[in-house]
Amino acid sequence: MHTIDYLIFVVYMLVMLGVGFYFYKKNTSSEDFYVSGRNMSSWHIGLSVVATDVGGGFSIGLGGLGFTMGISGSWMLFTGLIGAWLSAVLLIPKVSKLGHQHKFFTFPQIFNHFYTPKVALLAGIISAIGYIGFTSSQVLAGAKLASATIAGLDLQWALLIMGAIAVIYTAVGGLKAVIYTDTIQWIILISGLVFIGIPMAYHAVGGYEAIQSTLAPEFLSLTNVSWHQLLNWAVT
Repeated sequence: MHTIDYLIFVVYMLVMLGVGFYFYKKNTSSEDFYVSGRNMSSWHIGLSVVATDVGGGFSIGLGGLGFTMGISGSWMLFTGLIGAWLSAVLLIPKVSKLGHQHKFFTFPQIFNHFYTPKVALLAGIISAIGYIGFTSSQVLAGAKLASATIAGLDLQWALLIMGAIAVIYTAVGGLKAVIYTDTIQWIILISGLVFIGIPMAYHAVGGYEAIQSTLAPEFLSLTNVSWHQLLNWAVT
């Protein structure tokens, strides 16, 4: 790597920390910290959700899926849209309304409202287990990219550095810091992929003709997937 590459990496990390400390000073209540004052726009929330899904885990994981089964791997995203649409239309409006009415801070409180504290506790445990794995995969993906890009950077050190930075800006800035850093990260990620990563990779491999002559036909087909795999993705 060149000096400019190191500089970009360091500046990026400092900006993420800066956002966290900025909202640390701006937050004046527990509602500011935990639920961003309940006044975030749908654009910011939407970009945050998209950035979470299209983060390191998905960008690397789905790339690997593409290498395994070709463009049929994109069905994972199409089936995911079913759940996203159902959530946006049926679930989120009701949850948002209840959250504002009863001043809820967490999703398990919704279960406590409808059922019992035991159900809420179980929901919290399930969420914690699921998101520990999800968040870990995101941090690991970023650390692998960093260690592969920066010569001499050990994977363990990359994990510690990037994990610590994510924990710090989240812990000091609360949900507002998470949403705004997600928005910044999504813009950087999509811009880099669309305007730099994909065009450069496409040119480097020799264009569509080279791809077509190299890969087996099933890799360029949307039917290279079984029905039970589609069902599995849709349910998940």
